[in-house]
Amino acid sequence: MVTGGRTRQPALWYCSVDHHHLALRALERAVELGYQRPGLVLDDVIDALIERRFTAGFSTGQRALAQSQRVPVFAERALGEEALVGFHEWMDAYRPDVIFTLYNNVLNWLGRDGMTVPKDVGVAQLEWSAARPDIAGMNQHNFAVGEAAVDMVISQIHNNETGVNDFPRATLIGATWIDGASVPGLIQRAEARRVTSKC
Repeated sequence: MVTGGRTRQPALWYCSVDHHHLALRALERAVELGYQRPGLVLDDVIDALIERRFTAGFSTGQRALAQSQRVPVFAERALGEEALVGFHEWMDAYRPDVIFTLYNNVLNWLGRDGMTVPKDVGVAQLEWSAARPDIAGMNQHNFAVGEAAVDMVISQIHNNETGVNDFPRATLIGATWIDGASVPGLIQRAEARRVTSKC
């Protein structure tokens, strides 16, 4: 029994947030709020660990957008300072109006470009944190993942199931969108721009 991602050799029961649904729902919510060019910034190693479910969910959501609104994923093998130049080039080339990411350093990178959040671009965390309630994002409900994992172990104990199962089970927990000032709707964005322009 594992949590967070699937194992293959051996293939064990596992429990995780539904990363595909999470990315899809984040994109859908941004579109509901009026954003037209959502972008995804992601460490490719992290995406590979979860069988590319983040990029798969994001790509699924993009299929509902016009071709001109589909921003390629910015995926690097690491997202430290060495990725900064590529990030700036990606921003200049594709101009997303909202960015989904797992990393707070994206906020710093935007600041270096002279961009402010949310006036110039929205930013949402794919793993929302109560420590940063101003940043909108997807709550992964990690406590619920843990509870479900315990339930699965108890089930195996009750059923006297040991060793590697022939048909490993997966339990996926849905994530939910949490509003935040970093991704306001169109009316709030227009008001913020109006107030800023008067200053």
